[in-house]
Amino acid sequence: MKTILPVLTSAAIVLLAGPALAGQSTPKEIEITKQLNLEQAQQAKNTNQQIAANMPSTNTQAQSAPAAAPSTPVESAPAQSENEKPAETSAGPANQPAQ
Repeated sequence: MKTILPVLTSAAIVLLAGPALAGQSTPKEIEITKQLNLEQAQQAKNTNQQIAANMPSTNTQAQSAPAAAPSTPVESAPAQSENEKPAETSAGPANQPAQ
């Protein structure tokens, strides 16, 4: 009698846990898993929306034009006419255009 109780208990565990140990799911387990996954996805979506709503908006700052900094007037050099050549350097023929 002492050995029959552990044998029967082991047999019952193997029978009941067989599909779980073999990696097979029953249709009921599959449906429950689908429902739980859908519920978790909905909760995650709602949580992400709440987090996004509570965050300060940095997009509006990035889209606005930067403030102009005070500056001094730019002094420009007098414009050269097309007939004038730029001053030649003493670097030699390397700066001369090919003929």
